[in-house]
Amino acid sequence: MSDEYKTFDDDACMGNVAPSTELADFVEYPSMDQYRLDLHPGKVNVVYFMCKFEKGAYICNEEMSQLCDELKDSVQVVALSTDPDRGTVEKFLEKSRKGEVTDLNTGKPYRLSMDVAWDEGKRTFGMYRSLCKGQLTTYHGFVVGKDGKIVWHQQFSQTCPPSKTNFLAQVKKAVAGEPLESAGARPKRDPADIEEEDAECDDMALF
Repeated sequence: MSDEYKTFDDDACMGNVAPSTELADFVEYPSMDQYRLDLHPGKVNVVYFMCKFEKGAYICNEEMSQLCDELKDSVQVVALSTDPDRGTVEKFLEKSRKGEVTDLNTGKPYRLSMDVAWDEGKRTFGMYRSLCKGQLTTYHGFVVGKDGKIVWHQQFSQTCPPSKTNFLAQVKKAVAGEPLESAGARPKRDPADIEEEDAECDDMALF
């Protein structure tokens, strides 16, 4: 796994109180009515940011749906879409629930089993991104412990879906009240490397 997908114990968001999800517009299927849903107090929550545009990463939706189905009695999983309009989210949710979003190679459908919301203006996403010091992109999952604090987070992609990380194992540890697997501190970067990168950026700015 490349460094960009690795989680470390000293990441900025770790240990912070997780922002509420009540500002997001959750969409009821098939009526498409709007409802509110906040983090479940006293329960492990998974907050999952996704979007429609990264088609190659739809496998992440399927695997998060599997997590939701497997742990539905002990974990609340919510998916917040950062797509630009509610209609896009509604259409994508409808097609997913009907099994019409499929893997281009296998033809098997991808699902969205969890509660799905449109995060208008990326308001909720923005709060989580702030906790991450601006380092947050979709697809991304946060594990919120029973005390309401973030105990783990993970960046996902087409090549790094949940199954290629320890995300599910960390969720199960949080449910069981066990210590999560430690990832250690983020490696310190050599200032010389940073200066070299800056120099490369300056060179590119000439073109």
